[in-house]
Amino acid sequence: MSSAEKRLFSMSKRLKEESAVQGSGRGQRSSFDESPCFLPDETFVGQVRLRTRDIKPLLGFYHEVLGLPIVQAPRGETGLSGQEHQPPFIVLAQDLTATSRSSNATGLFHTAIRYPTRVALARACLRLLKARYPLEGASDHGVSEAIYLSDPDGNGIELYADRPRSQWIWQDGQVAMETQALDLDGLLCVTEDSSSRSEPPAHPNLGHIHLRVSNLSDAERFFHKFLGLAVTQRTYPGALFFAAGGYHHHIATNIWGHPLPARPDSVGLISYRLQVPMGEILYCLKNRAPLMGYAAQTEQQPNGNELLRLRDPNGNWLELEQSLNEPFSR
Repeated sequence: MSSAEKRLFSMSKRLKEESAVQGSGRGQRSSFDESPCFLPDETFVGQVRLRTRDIKPLLGFYHEVLGLPIVQAPRGETGLSGQEHQPPFIVLAQDLTATSRSSNATGLFHTAIRYPTRVALARACLRLLKARYPLEGASDHGVSEAIYLSDPDGNGIELYADRPRSQWIWQDGQVAMETQALDLDGLLCVTEDSSSRSEPPAHPNLGHIHLRVSNLSDAERFFHKFLGLAVTQRTYPGALFFAAGGYHHHIATNIWGHPLPARPDSVGLISYRLQVPMGEILYCLKNRAPLMGYAAQTEQQPNGNELLRLRDPNGNWLELEQSLNEPFSR
């Protein structure tokens, strides 16, 4: 059992004991320890749910341009995944009354779709070029190579492939990341290599999510101190990066452009989800939430799993679900 798992089980045991004492009227809860309880290595980003007024253009982009299969989603909504018969990692909810979202509103900065190989990323880029879909940027971050664009609703999209972890540079718990121009021609050239032609079709997943927030201190308290993600990068001006399991980041936050609160019924982000390996995590966070001032609620999923929903500091729902399925890389 890892140190993170030991601390989770210890915290869960203490919370249950203190709840029993309170319930019997024999005493009061002891002072609450706000020190972070790091999430296990197997944690990963599982889903982002988006509100749209018109689903057809989004399906044209995600399914026809990017090639993501359409899969079943709860509530009669439409899901998209990296391969057929797999849970959706993007869920689209159509709402004809949804209001427009300001380009400077808090919420989604981009959804990051991760490809398992450099060749797979290059093939995705070729699909975009053949469809004449506009690209907005292409960057080399040291830990990864990335292409940036937006979907028809203006939701930011990153398509990326990680470099091997052996090439990442860490110092004092911080991973070195940079933003340099990507050699796009060099990336596309890998599809012409004879060995790449025999590579099987790639199945992407959701690598990370980047949020625009109103306050970085509030973000760090929620994602690090409360939720238990490590701060992996704090030298980017106006941004913080958080992760589990030594990944470069599962969640990023920024305050670029001084974001303003988004309307709750606007187009864009409804919720985002982390998959965690143990049910004890849900218990701990559900009981920690009111002690740290965060709203929490639970609901039963159609598959029988419990879903924990937490309000982040900007009013978005972060969902956590226990899952034994892991993506190809964390």
